[in-house]
Amino acid sequence: MSLEAVPDAPSRVLIVDDDPDFAASLALLLEMEGYDITVAHDGAGAHAALAGPLAAGPAVALVDIRLGHEDGVALATALIGARPELLAVMVTAYASVPTAIRALQAGIYDYVCKPFEPAELLAILSRCFDRHRLARERAQAEELLRRSRRMEAVGRLSAGIAHDFNNLLTVVGGSLKLLQEEMSRGPAGDAAIMRELVVDALGAVEEGILANRRLLAVGRAQPLLPRVLDLGDAVEQVVSRARHAFGAGVTLELRPPPAACLALADPHQLEASLLNLIFNARDAVAGSGAVRVGLDTCDLPPGSALLLGDMAPGLYAGIEVEDDGCGMATDIAENALQPFFSTKPAESGSGLGLPTAYGFARQSGGNLLIESEAGVGTRVTLLLPAMRPRP
Repeated sequence: MSLEAVPDAPSRVLIVDDDPDFAASLALLLEMEGYDITVAHDGAGAHAALAGPLAAGPAVALVDIRLGHEDGVALATALIGARPELLAVMVTAYASVPTAIRALQAGIYDYVCKPFEPAELLAILSRCFDRHRLARERAQAEELLRRSRRMEAVGRLSAGIAHDFNNLLTVVGGSLKLLQEEMSRGPAGDAAIMRELVVDALGAVEEGILANRRLLAVGRAQPLLPRVLDLGDAVEQVVSRARHAFGAGVTLELRPPPAACLALADPHQLEASLLNLIFNARDAVAGSGAVRVGLDTCDLPPGSALLLGDMAPGLYAGIEVEDDGCGMATDIAENALQPFFSTKPAESGSGLGLPTAYGFARQSGGNLLIESEAGVGTRVTLLLPAMRPRP
């Protein structure tokens, strides 16, 4: 549905006034102008009018500032609290600057003074419903944008999967075709060539299995086998293995934790994720620079900016991989966790390294944090729930 086709919601108005005659005459006036009117004479009746479904309820409330022993401003504030979309307009015969200020500070949209000209009230109601219409149009535009971004992400994911698996199938298909030709030669076929072709085909199949596991990790659907790990030892072993893949111009430094750090995690997925982060950092320094790996713990209180909605406050271990390489511009950093998003040449990366590490972190109850500045460097922190040491 286009934005031009956004339907106008019914113009429903709630009148809250303890004077039945005034309420009835005001209702008649507004009904003649095409408004759908509900009348209440006290707070209980007003709340009852809002008790139904949102789509069928009033969008604007005209509330008398004095309702017998009830405070109209307090009632209007309570009605807005119960239904935040509601716009309240105070109707008062006691107009004063303090009254107006109090009403507006309480979240009241506007106010009108008795006796009022019908045109004045109708103009205020028109502004109220224009505001509701604009809010609906904005909400729909935001939803269309979200859908567009989801489709863009799905398209990029589909293209990446198709590209990777097409390459693997090309190797498998080519090897099998050559194997078929070699076998058709009968006894004259070269057994060594046939064995090599089988090895190539099986290697491509293994790559496909690994790619599938990475996709499962991105979707947080991989089966994890967590166990209690000493993260200090685990990180040290990974760094030791990674050093063999570093050239002479790039140093890999390890900052050991100040104290023992235990966590419940899958050791194989931890190793794969950490290697991804280390090799990304190595590539970022482009042959000359330093990559630093560190481990520390932090106690995250409720409401911490580092906690996502499903993460419990408490003790977390942060494995940091930092480099002084090229860094990332803001737009690149924002997309770095998208599957198959990569700034590397196609032959140098699949775009699944960071998304795989992020999927592992989220599936383990943690998070992956990226801090980067173009031309300065990047710090990626793998945040995992930690276990408090026992006495």
